[in-house]
Amino acid sequence: MTQYALLTLALSALAGTTLADAAKPVPQYERILQEMPLSDPEKNAIRESIKLGRDISRIAETRNGLPYRRDAHAKATGCVRARFSIRGDIPERYQHSIFSAPGHEYQAWIRFSNGDMEVQKDSKPDARGMAVKVMGVEGDKIAPEFTGPATHDLIMTNTPAFFHRNVMDYVEDMHYLAKLERTRWFISFFPPRLHPKQFYRAIQTVSSKIDSPLQPQYYSMLPYQLGHTEVKFSARPCVGEHSDVNVDRSHTDYLTEAMQSQLDDGTACFDFMLQERKPGANMPLDDATVIWSEEEAPFLPVARIDIPSQTFTSEAQSQFCEDLSMNPWHAVGEWRPLSSLGMARRVVYAAVSEFRHDKNGAEVFQPVNWCLEPDGQCDQSDLVKPVAAVKVPTVCFDPLYQDVNSDDAAPSCRPAWP
Repeated sequence: MTQYALLTLALSALAGTTLADAAKPVPQYERILQEMPLSDPEKNAIRESIKLGRDISRIAETRNGLPYRRDAHAKATGCVRARFSIRGDIPERYQHSIFSAPGHEYQAWIRFSNGDMEVQKDSKPDARGMAVKVMGVEGDKIAPEFTGPATHDLIMTNTPAFFHRNVMDYVEDMHYLAKLERTRWFISFFPPRLHPKQFYRAIQTVSSKIDSPLQPQYYSMLPYQLGHTEVKFSARPCVGEHSDVNVDRSHTDYLTEAMQSQLDDGTACFDFMLQERKPGANMPLDDATVIWSEEEAPFLPVARIDIPSQTFTSEAQSQFCEDLSMNPWHAVGEWRPLSSLGMARRVVYAAVSEFRHDKNGAEVFQPVNWCLEPDGQCDQSDLVKPVAAVKVPTVCFDPLYQDVNSDDAAPSCRPAWP
């Protein structure tokens, strides 16, 4: 054995590691963790979360069956094609990242989902998710370890607050979730434990019942940095939108059926909005159980999400939806997830995604357009249905009104917009 090897072995022994351990490459997430502005306990919590996230995915597979799924939001109710359009009147302070070009339109994918780790009937109360992947974005990636085409992911659920304050709450609860003890962290008689606010938020989250994924308002829950502004975001159905569909709610997948029923010959849209953090208000960055007051800081529409009429229930599209990988650190430009939970998502989501893709023999990829093929090569002309012409009724608002610049004796009539 050479002197160098002997010295390496001695140093490894002093450090409490074996020579084999010393030779192992440092995991990518370790290099990323070292750059995060977090305390050592928070970084250790993230390391433990990575292990537990994989454990939960492994345990859920024994109950769900193959394929391996996400450790949360395991059941997709559908992935649909959409357009993400930036408003022309977006305030200048928000004109960063994907919002830097007013009036610009992007293609996007939206994954609607149920929140639980298990695949269960849609009729069971649960959190509901809406994850938007905006494509064709320009700018430097905020997480360079994510190779391939740049995308910008906007992850939301239908409740404005989370049931964990920070990453320390998150990892403690994950220990119990990995044993399928869903309420044990929130309340326990032995050992005595009570987290009342978190428990209340958890009940709010898992009590949700909806008739269609196109009905609720969805929220980021966690804060982000956009340029020099700290914000949360939300997607709310456009004014006048309604999902009046007739489906059998006893069906296991009635949410998918309801959404497909609406999109068979109709469309849907959401206003995408930002809520700006106000100085002095109760709007903490690292306590996700606090709802930022809409009275002090109302949501301001900055973009529009249009979902054209389409069919999304094919076997190929369902498989695409299963393989799709979402992460709030898929983003570009002057945009950063804030809070210890937001930072944890960068490596925890990536690790669980890598784990399930590896177990399923699937490729981790980022789509470039509406095509299901990873290289984006397909005919996009018939992927969504053309928008039907809208008939606008004409009525006379004031029968006595007459345009002074017109010789027409008839009263002035105008389109009756809703």
